[in-house]
Amino acid sequence: MARVSTADRRQITARVVMGLPLAMALVDEHGMLVVRNDAFRITVGDDDIIGDTIGSMVLPDAQAAMHAAFERALATNEPVEVRAAVPNRPDEKQSIVIQALPAFIGFAAVVSMRDIRDQLRVEAQVAAATRMQAVGQLAGGVAHDFNNILTAVLMMTDQLLSRHAPNSEDHGALSEIRRNGLRAAALVEQLLAFARQQPQRQELLDVGAVVEGLRPLVAQLVGPAIMVRIETGQLASAVLADPSQIEQVIVNLAVNARDAMAGNGHLTIRVVDVRAPAIAAEGYRIIPQIDHVRIDVVDTGAGISPDIAGKIFEPFFTTKPMGQGTGLGLSTVYGIVKQSGGYVFARPRHQHAGTAFSIYLPAHAPLATAAPPPPPPVARDHDRLVGLRVLLVEDDTAIRTIFDKALQRRGLLVVAAASADPALEHLASDQPFDILVSDVMMPGVDGVELAARARLMRPGIPTVLISGYAELPLHRAADNQGVNFLSKPFSLAELMDAIADVIPDIMRD
Repeated sequence: MARVSTADRRQITARVVMGLPLAMALVDEHGMLVVRNDAFRITVGDDDIIGDTIGSMVLPDAQAAMHAAFERALATNEPVEVRAAVPNRPDEKQSIVIQALPAFIGFAAVVSMRDIRDQLRVEAQVAAATRMQAVGQLAGGVAHDFNNILTAVLMMTDQLLSRHAPNSEDHGALSEIRRNGLRAAALVEQLLAFARQQPQRQELLDVGAVVEGLRPLVAQLVGPAIMVRIETGQLASAVLADPSQIEQVIVNLAVNARDAMAGNGHLTIRVVDVRAPAIAAEGYRIIPQIDHVRIDVVDTGAGISPDIAGKIFEPFFTTKPMGQGTGLGLSTVYGIVKQSGGYVFARPRHQHAGTAFSIYLPAHAPLATAAPPPPPPVARDHDRLVGLRVLLVEDDTAIRTIFDKALQRRGLLVVAAASADPALEHLASDQPFDILVSDVMMPGVDGVELAARARLMRPGIPTVLISGYAELPLHRAADNQGVNFLSKPFSLAELMDAIADVIPDIMRD
Protein backbone atom coordinates (compact mmCIF):
# COMPACT_ATOMS: atom_id res chain seq x y z
CA MET A 1 0.00 0.00 0.00
CA ALA A 2 1.48 3.36 -1.05
CA ARG A 3 2.43 5.73 1.69
CA VAL A 4 0.46 9.02 1.79
CA SER A 5 2.72 12.01 2.11
CA THR A 6 2.10 14.88 4.51
CA ALA A 7 1.34 17.16 1.57
CA ASP A 8 -1.28 14.70 0.29
CA ARG A 9 -2.87 14.43 3.73
CA ARG A 10 -3.02 18.21 3.91
CA GLN A 11 -4.75 18.38 0.52
CA ILE A 12 -7.25 15.67 1.45
CA THR A 13 -8.07 17.36 4.77
CA ALA A 14 -8.38 20.74 3.07
CA ARG A 15 -10.80 19.31 0.45
CA VAL A 16 -12.95 17.75 3.19
CA VAL A 17 -13.08 21.01 5.14
CA MET A 18 -13.88 23.06 2.04
CA GLY A 19 -16.92 20.91 1.29
CA LEU A 20 -18.49 21.11 4.74
CA PRO A 21 -21.36 23.55 5.42
CA LEU A 22 -20.01 24.23 8.93
CA ALA A 23 -17.76 27.27 9.18
CA MET A 24 -14.26 25.81 9.54
CA ALA A 25 -10.62 26.78 9.17
CA LEU A 26 -7.36 24.84 9.42
CA VAL A 27 -4.53 26.36 11.44
CA ASP A 28 -0.81 25.64 11.46
CA GLU A 29 1.41 25.42 14.53
CA HIS A 30 2.02 29.18 14.44
CA GLY A 31 -1.69 29.97 14.65
CA MET A 32 -1.97 31.02 11.00
CA LEU A 33 -5.27 30.45 9.17
CA VAL A 34 -4.07 28.26 6.31
CA VAL A 35 -7.38 26.95 4.91
CA ARG A 36 -10.79 28.63 5.22
CA ASN A 37 -13.95 27.15 3.70
CA ASP A 38 -16.71 29.19 2.09
CA ALA A 39 -18.98 28.95 5.15
CA PHE A 40 -16.15 30.40 7.24
CA ARG A 41 -15.58 33.29 4.82
CA ILE A 42 -19.29 34.15 4.79
CA THR A 43 -19.70 33.86 8.57
CA VAL A 44 -16.56 35.69 9.62
CA GLY A 45 -16.33 38.21 6.80
CA ASP A 46 -13.09 37.22 5.14
CA ASP A 47 -12.51 40.64 3.64
CA ASP A 48 -12.61 42.21 7.11
CA ILE A 49 -9.84 40.01 8.55
CA ILE A 50 -6.64 41.94 9.12
CA GLY A 51 -3.75 39.48 8.98
CA ASP A 52 -4.03 35.71 8.91
CA THR A 53 -3.62 34.68 12.54
CA ILE A 54 -6.27 32.89 14.57
CA GLY A 55 -6.82 36.10 16.55
CA SER A 56 -7.68 38.08 13.43
CA MET A 57 -10.99 36.25 12.99
CA VAL A 58 -12.49 37.94 16.06
CA LEU A 59 -12.82 41.54 17.22
CA PRO A 60 -9.78 43.08 18.95
CA ASP A 61 -11.14 42.70 22.50
CA ALA A 62 -11.19 38.89 22.12
CA GLN A 63 -7.96 38.31 20.18
CA ALA A 64 -5.84 37.60 23.25
CA ALA A 65 -8.43 35.05 24.43
CA MET A 66 -8.32 33.34 21.03
CA HIS A 67 -4.54 32.97 21.08
CA ALA A 68 -4.66 31.67 24.68
CA ALA A 69 -7.36 29.17 23.72
CA PHE A 70 -5.27 27.98 20.76
CA GLU A 71 -2.26 27.35 22.99
CA ARG A 72 -4.44 25.52 25.54
CA ALA A 73 -5.99 23.31 22.85
CA LEU A 74 -2.53 22.28 21.59
CA ALA A 75 -1.29 21.59 25.11
CA THR A 76 -4.27 19.51 26.27
CA ASN A 77 -5.57 17.96 23.02
CA GLU A 78 -9.02 18.91 24.31
CA PRO A 79 -11.52 21.15 22.49
CA VAL A 80 -11.57 24.73 23.80
CA GLU A 81 -14.54 27.05 23.29
CA VAL A 82 -14.39 30.83 22.98
CA ARG A 83 -17.44 33.09 22.69
CA ALA A 84 -16.56 36.15 20.68
CA ALA A 85 -17.90 38.41 17.95
CA VAL A 86 -16.43 38.20 14.44
CA PRO A 87 -15.88 41.17 12.10
CA ASN A 88 -18.87 40.32 9.93
CA ARG A 89 -21.24 40.21 12.93
CA PRO A 90 -19.88 42.61 15.55
CA ASP A 91 -23.09 42.64 17.62
CA GLU A 92 -23.50 38.86 17.92
CA LYS A 93 -21.20 36.52 19.81
CA GLN A 94 -20.40 33.22 18.16
CA SER A 95 -19.33 29.90 19.64
CA ILE A 96 -15.80 29.20 18.32
CA VAL A 97 -14.26 25.78 19.06
CA ILE A 98 -10.55 25.05 18.63
CA GLN A 99 -9.55 21.38 18.42
CA ALA A 100 -5.96 20.12 18.11
CA LEU A 101 -5.30 17.65 15.26
CA PRO A 102 -2.93 14.68 15.16
CA ALA A 103 0.49 15.54 13.79
CA PHE A 104 0.14 13.27 10.74
CA ILE A 105 -2.82 15.37 9.44
CA GLY A 106 -0.49 18.17 8.49
CA PHE A 107 -2.32 20.93 10.39
CA ALA A 108 -2.03 21.86 14.05
CA ALA A 109 -5.72 22.51 14.75
CA VAL A 110 -9.14 22.99 13.27
CA VAL A 111 -11.35 25.97 14.14
CA SER A 112 -15.12 25.50 13.83
CA MET A 113 -18.03 27.82 14.48
CA ARG A 114 -21.72 27.40 15.05
CA ASP A 115 -24.25 30.18 15.03
CA ILE A 116 -25.50 30.67 18.61
CA ARG A 117 -27.81 33.63 17.96
CA ASP A 118 -30.91 31.66 18.96
CA GLN A 119 -29.22 30.43 22.13
CA LEU A 120 -28.11 33.93 23.08
CA ARG A 121 -31.58 35.26 22.36
CA VAL A 122 -33.13 32.71 24.73
CA GLU A 123 -30.49 33.47 27.37
CA ALA A 124 -31.26 37.17 27.06
CA GLN A 125 -34.99 36.54 27.40
CA VAL A 126 -34.46 34.39 30.51
CA ALA A 127 -32.10 36.98 32.02
CA ALA A 128 -34.60 39.75 31.36
CA ALA A 129 -37.43 37.74 32.92
CA THR A 130 -35.28 37.02 35.99
CA ARG A 131 -34.38 40.70 36.37
CA MET A 132 -38.00 41.74 36.01
CA GLN A 133 -39.02 39.18 38.65
CA ALA A 134 -36.52 40.65 41.12
CA VAL A 135 -37.67 44.19 40.41
CA GLY A 136 -41.28 43.04 40.78
CA GLN A 137 -40.65 41.61 44.24
CA LEU A 138 -39.12 44.91 45.32
CA ALA A 139 -41.98 46.91 43.82
CA GLY A 140 -44.55 44.68 45.54
CA GLY A 141 -42.97 45.25 48.94
CA VAL A 142 -42.86 49.01 48.42
CA ALA A 143 -46.49 49.00 47.25
CA HIS A 144 -47.58 47.11 50.37
CA ASP A 145 -46.09 49.73 52.68
CA PHE A 146 -47.53 52.58 50.64
CA ASN A 147 -50.96 50.97 50.67
CA ASN A 148 -51.02 50.92 54.45
CA ILE A 149 -49.99 54.58 54.59
CA LEU A 150 -52.51 55.62 51.93
CA THR A 151 -55.30 53.69 53.62
CA ALA A 152 -54.65 55.61 56.83
CA VAL A 153 -54.55 58.94 54.95
CA LEU A 154 -57.76 58.29 53.02
CA MET A 155 -59.69 56.96 56.01
CA MET A 156 -58.70 59.89 58.25
CA THR A 157 -59.46 62.36 55.47
CA ASP A 158 -62.92 60.84 54.99
CA GLN A 159 -63.58 61.18 58.72
CA LEU A 160 -62.46 64.82 58.74
CA LEU A 161 -64.54 65.60 55.66
CA SER A 162 -67.62 64.20 57.38
CA ARG A 163 -67.15 66.77 60.16
CA HIS A 164 -66.70 69.81 57.91
CA ALA A 165 -69.45 71.40 55.89
CA PRO A 166 -68.78 71.70 52.13
CA ASN A 167 -68.57 75.51 52.43
CA SER A 168 -66.17 75.47 55.39
CA GLU A 169 -62.63 76.78 55.17
CA ASP A 170 -60.96 73.38 55.61
CA HIS A 171 -63.23 71.35 53.36
CA GLY A 172 -61.41 72.37 50.17
CA ALA A 173 -58.00 71.53 51.63
CA LEU A 174 -59.22 68.15 52.86
CA SER A 175 -60.75 67.39 49.46
CA GLU A 176 -57.42 68.19 47.82
CA ILE A 177 -55.62 65.84 50.25
CA ARG A 178 -58.09 63.11 49.38
CA ARG A 179 -57.72 63.74 45.64
CA ASN A 180 -53.92 63.44 45.83
CA GLY A 181 -54.26 60.35 48.02
CA LEU A 182 -56.35 58.72 45.29
CA ARG A 183 -53.75 59.70 42.68
CA ALA A 184 -51.07 58.05 44.79
CA ALA A 185 -53.30 54.99 45.19
CA ALA A 186 -53.56 54.73 41.39
CA LEU A 187 -49.75 54.72 41.13
CA VAL A 188 -49.48 52.03 43.80
CA GLU A 189 -52.05 49.97 41.90
CA GLN A 190 -49.79 50.15 38.85
CA LEU A 191 -46.84 48.99 40.94
CA LEU A 192 -48.91 46.06 42.19
CA ALA A 193 -49.85 45.22 38.61
CA PHE A 194 -46.18 45.17 37.64
CA ALA A 195 -45.34 43.03 40.68
CA ARG A 196 -48.15 40.62 39.73
CA GLN A 197 -49.79 41.12 43.13
CA GLN A 198 -52.78 43.16 42.00
CA PRO A 199 -56.06 41.48 43.00
CA GLN A 200 -57.70 39.91 39.95
CA ARG A 201 -61.22 38.75 39.20
CA GLN A 202 -60.46 36.32 36.42
CA GLU A 203 -63.12 34.95 34.12
CA LEU A 204 -63.28 33.35 30.69
CA LEU A 205 -63.10 36.22 28.20
CA ASP A 206 -63.71 36.79 24.53
CA VAL A 207 -60.69 39.04 23.97
CA GLY A 208 -62.02 40.11 20.59
CA ALA A 209 -65.20 41.44 22.19
CA VAL A 210 -63.17 43.25 24.86
CA VAL A 211 -61.05 44.97 22.21
CA GLU A 212 -64.07 45.81 20.05
CA GLY A 213 -65.74 47.39 23.06
CA LEU A 214 -62.74 49.71 23.46
CA ARG A 215 -62.94 51.04 19.89
CA PRO A 216 -64.63 54.39 20.80
CA LEU A 217 -62.36 54.95 23.80
CA VAL A 218 -59.16 54.20 21.86
CA ALA A 219 -60.21 56.53 19.05
CA GLN A 220 -60.87 59.29 21.57
CA LEU A 221 -57.58 58.74 23.40
CA VAL A 222 -55.30 58.77 20.35
CA GLY A 223 -56.98 61.70 18.61
CA PRO A 224 -58.41 62.29 15.13
CA ALA A 225 -55.01 62.48 13.36
CA ILE A 226 -54.26 58.80 14.09
CA MET A 227 -56.05 56.21 11.97
CA VAL A 228 -57.17 53.32 14.18
CA ARG A 229 -57.69 49.87 12.71
CA ILE A 230 -59.05 47.04 14.88
CA GLU A 231 -59.02 43.46 13.57
CA THR A 232 -60.59 40.76 15.73
CA GLY A 233 -61.80 38.17 13.23
CA GLN A 234 -63.45 34.93 14.36
CA LEU A 235 -61.62 33.70 17.45
CA ALA A 236 -61.92 30.08 18.55
CA SER A 237 -60.60 30.36 22.11
CA ALA A 238 -61.36 32.23 25.32
CA VAL A 239 -58.71 33.32 27.83
CA LEU A 240 -58.81 33.41 31.63
CA ALA A 241 -58.19 37.00 32.72
CA ASP A 242 -59.59 40.04 34.51
CA PRO A 243 -61.57 42.00 31.88
CA SER A 244 -60.86 45.41 33.41
CA GLN A 245 -57.14 44.67 33.50
CA ILE A 246 -57.06 43.49 29.88
CA GLU A 247 -58.80 46.75 28.98
CA GLN A 248 -56.10 48.60 30.93
CA VAL A 249 -53.40 46.80 28.92
CA ILE A 250 -54.94 47.83 25.60
CA VAL A 251 -55.48 51.43 26.71
CA ASN A 252 -51.91 51.76 28.04
CA LEU A 253 -50.43 50.43 24.81
CA ALA A 254 -52.68 52.70 22.73
CA VAL A 255 -51.60 55.77 24.71
CA ASN A 256 -47.97 54.70 24.45
CA ALA A 257 -48.38 54.35 20.67
CA ARG A 258 -50.00 57.78 20.45
CA ASP A 259 -47.03 59.37 22.18
CA ALA A 260 -44.56 57.44 20.01
CA MET A 261 -46.33 58.74 16.87
CA ALA A 262 -46.55 62.32 18.21
CA GLY A 263 -50.29 62.20 17.56
CA ASN A 264 -50.10 61.37 13.84
CA GLY A 265 -49.91 57.94 12.19
CA HIS A 266 -51.57 54.52 12.06
CA LEU A 267 -52.47 52.30 15.00
CA THR A 268 -53.46 48.67 14.43
CA ILE A 269 -54.87 46.42 17.14
CA ARG A 270 -55.19 42.81 16.06
CA VAL A 271 -56.44 39.72 17.93
CA VAL A 272 -55.75 36.25 16.50
CA ASP A 273 -55.62 32.61 17.57
CA VAL A 274 -52.16 30.99 17.63
CA ARG A 275 -52.37 27.21 17.71
CA ALA A 276 -49.79 25.13 19.55
CA PRO A 277 -48.00 23.86 16.39
CA ALA A 278 -47.47 27.46 15.26
CA ILE A 279 -45.90 28.73 18.50
CA ALA A 280 -42.33 27.86 17.48
CA ALA A 281 -42.69 29.98 14.33
CA GLU A 282 -43.50 33.02 16.46
CA GLY A 283 -39.80 33.23 17.34
CA TYR A 284 -40.00 33.28 21.15
CA ARG A 285 -38.56 30.11 22.60
CA ILE A 286 -39.78 30.73 26.15
CA ILE A 287 -43.48 30.53 25.19
CA PRO A 288 -44.89 27.05 25.94
CA GLN A 289 -46.24 25.23 22.90
CA ILE A 290 -49.93 25.37 23.77
CA ASP A 291 -52.81 27.27 22.17
CA HIS A 292 -52.67 31.03 22.73
CA VAL A 293 -54.60 34.15 21.81
CA ARG A 294 -52.27 36.88 20.54
CA ILE A 295 -52.98 40.60 20.78
CA ASP A 296 -50.87 42.83 18.52
CA VAL A 297 -50.68 46.60 19.03
CA VAL A 298 -48.72 48.08 16.13
CA ASP A 299 -47.83 51.74 15.58
CA THR A 300 -45.95 53.75 12.97
CA GLY A 301 -44.02 55.82 15.49
CA ALA A 302 -40.34 56.49 16.07
CA GLY A 303 -39.63 52.95 17.26
CA ILE A 304 -37.51 51.75 20.19
CA SER A 305 -33.74 52.09 20.00
CA PRO A 306 -31.76 48.90 20.76
CA ASP A 307 -29.96 50.48 23.72
CA ILE A 308 -33.20 50.88 25.70
CA ALA A 309 -35.18 47.90 24.38
CA GLY A 310 -34.31 45.81 27.44
CA LYS A 311 -35.51 48.48 29.89
CA ILE A 312 -38.89 49.57 28.56
CA PHE A 313 -40.91 47.30 30.86
CA GLU A 314 -39.07 48.33 34.02
CA PRO A 315 -41.03 50.56 36.43
CA PHE A 316 -40.27 54.29 36.33
CA PHE A 317 -38.24 53.97 33.12
CA THR A 318 -39.39 56.58 30.63
CA THR A 319 -37.97 58.51 27.70
CA LYS A 320 -40.43 61.36 28.17
CA PRO A 321 -39.35 64.74 29.57
CA MET A 322 -39.56 65.33 33.31
CA GLY A 323 -43.14 65.69 34.47
CA GLN A 324 -44.70 64.12 31.35
CA GLY A 325 -44.83 60.48 32.38
CA THR A 326 -44.58 58.19 35.40
CA GLY A 327 -42.78 55.36 33.63
CA LEU A 328 -45.41 52.88 34.84
CA GLY A 329 -47.50 52.41 31.69
CA LEU A 330 -45.53 49.56 30.09
CA SER A 331 -44.53 48.05 33.43
CA THR A 332 -48.24 47.81 34.27
CA VAL A 333 -48.83 46.04 30.95
CA TYR A 334 -46.00 43.62 31.72
CA GLY A 335 -47.30 42.84 35.21
CA ILE A 336 -50.91 42.27 34.16
CA VAL A 337 -49.91 40.01 31.28
CA LYS A 338 -47.55 37.95 33.44
CA GLN A 339 -50.15 37.69 36.23
CA SER A 340 -52.58 36.39 33.60
CA GLY A 341 -50.08 33.66 32.68
CA GLY A 342 -49.03 35.29 29.42
CA TYR A 343 -46.04 36.88 27.69
CA VAL A 344 -45.46 40.31 26.16
CA PHE A 345 -42.76 41.29 23.66
CA ALA A 346 -41.84 44.46 21.80
CA ARG A 347 -40.08 44.40 18.45
CA PRO A 348 -39.46 46.86 15.59
CA ARG A 349 -41.75 46.54 12.60
CA HIS A 350 -39.98 44.75 9.76
CA GLN A 351 -38.91 47.17 7.00
CA HIS A 352 -41.13 49.90 8.48
CA ALA A 353 -40.90 52.56 11.14
CA GLY A 354 -42.66 51.91 14.42
CA THR A 355 -43.05 49.22 17.05
CA ALA A 356 -45.16 46.08 17.38
CA PHE A 357 -46.18 44.88 20.85
CA SER A 358 -47.37 41.28 20.96
CA ILE A 359 -49.21 39.76 23.93
CA TYR A 360 -49.69 35.99 24.22
CA LEU A 361 -52.44 34.78 26.56
CA PRO A 362 -52.98 31.03 27.08
CA ALA A 363 -56.22 29.69 25.62
CA HIS A 364 -58.29 28.08 28.36
CA ALA A 365 -61.55 27.03 26.72
CA PRO A 366 -63.61 27.23 23.53
CA LEU A 367 -64.96 30.72 23.00
CA ALA A 368 -68.56 29.59 23.45
CA THR A 369 -67.91 29.13 27.19
CA ALA A 370 -66.89 32.77 27.79
CA ALA A 371 -68.99 34.48 30.44
CA PRO A 372 -71.39 37.35 29.62
CA PRO A 373 -70.58 40.85 30.96
CA PRO A 374 -71.26 41.25 34.71
CA PRO A 375 -74.37 43.18 35.78
CA PRO A 376 -73.93 46.77 37.02
CA PRO A 377 -73.23 47.19 40.76
CA VAL A 378 -76.18 47.66 43.11
CA ALA A 379 -76.22 50.48 45.67
CA ARG A 380 -75.70 49.23 49.26
CA ASP A 381 -77.77 50.16 52.29
CA HIS A 382 -75.42 51.21 55.13
CA ASP A 383 -78.15 52.15 57.62
CA ARG A 384 -78.95 48.49 58.24
CA LEU A 385 -75.37 47.97 59.47
CA VAL A 386 -75.86 50.12 62.61
CA GLY A 387 -75.31 47.98 65.69
CA LEU A 388 -73.41 45.30 63.74
CA ARG A 389 -70.91 43.45 65.95
CA VAL A 390 -67.51 43.36 64.21
CA LEU A 391 -64.37 41.40 65.08
CA LEU A 392 -61.57 43.47 63.50
CA VAL A 393 -58.12 41.89 63.06
CA GLU A 394 -55.24 44.06 61.82
CA ASP A 395 -51.56 43.85 62.81
CA ASP A 396 -50.71 47.47 61.88
CA THR A 397 -51.50 49.57 64.95
CA ALA A 398 -52.27 52.79 63.08
CA ILE A 399 -54.55 51.07 60.57
CA ARG A 400 -56.32 49.08 63.30
CA THR A 401 -57.00 52.25 65.31
CA ILE A 402 -58.31 54.13 62.29
CA PHE A 403 -60.59 51.27 61.21
CA ASP A 404 -61.88 50.88 64.77
CA LYS A 405 -62.80 54.55 65.18
CA ALA A 406 -64.21 54.89 61.67
CA LEU A 407 -66.53 51.91 62.00
CA GLN A 408 -67.70 52.98 65.46
CA ARG A 409 -68.54 56.43 64.09
CA ARG A 410 -70.81 54.67 61.60
CA GLY A 411 -72.62 52.92 64.46
CA LEU A 412 -70.92 49.52 64.34
CA LEU A 413 -69.71 47.78 67.52
CA VAL A 414 -66.04 46.83 67.17
CA VAL A 415 -63.74 44.46 69.04
CA ALA A 416 -60.18 44.88 67.73
CA ALA A 417 -57.35 42.32 67.76
CA ALA A 418 -53.71 42.71 66.69
CA SER A 419 -53.29 39.17 65.32
CA ALA A 420 -55.06 35.87 64.74
CA ASP A 421 -54.31 34.42 68.19
CA PRO A 422 -56.34 36.93 70.25
CA ALA A 423 -58.99 36.91 67.53
CA LEU A 424 -59.40 33.15 67.92
CA GLU A 425 -59.69 33.61 71.68
CA HIS A 426 -62.53 36.10 71.12
CA LEU A 427 -64.23 33.65 68.75
CA ALA A 428 -63.91 30.87 71.33
CA SER A 429 -65.65 33.03 73.95
CA ASP A 430 -69.36 33.69 74.34
CA GLN A 431 -69.09 37.17 72.74
CA PRO A 432 -71.52 37.58 69.85
CA PHE A 433 -70.05 38.57 66.46
CA ASP A 434 -71.92 39.27 63.23
CA ILE A 435 -68.87 39.58 60.95
CA LEU A 436 -65.10 39.04 60.82
CA VAL A 437 -63.00 41.77 59.14
CA SER A 438 -59.35 40.71 58.91
CA ASP A 439 -56.09 41.66 57.25
CA VAL A 440 -54.63 38.92 55.03
CA MET A 441 -50.89 39.22 55.59
CA MET A 442 -50.14 38.92 59.31
CA PRO A 443 -47.37 37.29 61.33
CA GLY A 444 -48.23 33.73 62.31
CA VAL A 445 -51.68 32.71 61.11
CA ASP A 446 -52.70 34.68 58.00
CA GLY A 447 -56.17 36.04 57.30
CA VAL A 448 -57.24 33.20 55.00
CA GLU A 449 -56.39 30.56 57.63
CA LEU A 450 -58.10 32.68 60.29
CA ALA A 451 -61.25 32.85 58.16
CA ALA A 452 -61.24 29.06 57.78
CA ARG A 453 -60.88 28.50 61.52
CA ALA A 454 -63.50 31.14 62.25
CA ARG A 455 -66.02 29.30 60.10
CA LEU A 456 -65.36 26.10 62.00
CA MET A 457 -65.93 27.88 65.31
CA ARG A 458 -68.76 30.11 64.10
CA PRO A 459 -70.36 28.37 61.09
CA GLY A 460 -71.55 30.79 58.43
CA ILE A 461 -69.92 33.92 59.91
CA PRO A 462 -69.60 36.52 57.13
CA THR A 463 -66.00 37.54 56.42
CA VAL A 464 -64.21 40.43 54.71
CA LEU A 465 -60.48 40.05 54.06
CA ILE A 466 -58.39 43.16 53.43
CA SER A 467 -54.78 43.57 52.30
CA GLY A 468 -52.42 45.75 50.32
CA TYR A 469 -50.19 42.82 49.45
CA ALA A 470 -51.24 39.23 48.91
CA GLU A 471 -49.93 36.41 46.80
CA LEU A 472 -52.25 34.82 44.28
CA PRO A 473 -52.75 31.55 46.19
CA LEU A 474 -54.17 33.53 49.12
CA HIS A 475 -56.58 35.36 46.83
CA ARG A 476 -57.73 32.08 45.33
CA ALA A 477 -58.12 30.50 48.75
CA ALA A 478 -60.23 33.43 49.90
CA ASP A 479 -62.41 33.20 46.80
CA ASN A 480 -62.88 29.47 47.34
CA GLN A 481 -64.18 30.14 50.85
CA GLY A 482 -66.72 32.61 49.49
CA VAL A 483 -65.37 35.55 51.48
CA ASN A 484 -65.23 39.11 50.20
CA PHE A 485 -61.78 40.46 49.41
CA LEU A 486 -61.06 44.21 49.62
CA SER A 487 -57.69 45.55 48.50
CA LYS A 488 -55.98 48.53 50.11
CA PRO A 489 -56.10 51.44 49.84
CA PHE A 490 -59.84 52.04 50.14
CA SER A 491 -62.19 54.62 51.56
CA LEU A 492 -64.52 54.22 54.51
CA ALA A 493 -67.47 54.01 52.10
CA GLU A 494 -65.80 51.14 50.23
CA LEU A 495 -65.19 49.28 53.50
CA MET A 496 -68.85 49.76 54.43
CA ASP A 497 -69.86 48.50 50.99
CA ALA A 498 -67.74 45.38 51.42
CA ILE A 499 -69.33 44.68 54.80
CA ALA A 500 -72.82 45.27 53.41
CA ASP A 501 -72.13 42.82 50.57
CA VAL A 502 -71.62 39.87 52.91
CA ILE A 503 -74.26 40.68 55.53
CA PRO A 504 -77.58 38.99 54.65
CA ASP A 505 -80.57 41.37 54.73
CA ILE A 506 -82.38 39.11 57.21
CA MET A 507 -79.54 39.51 59.75
CA ARG A 508 -80.23 43.22 60.29
CA ASP A 509 -84.00 43.32 59.67
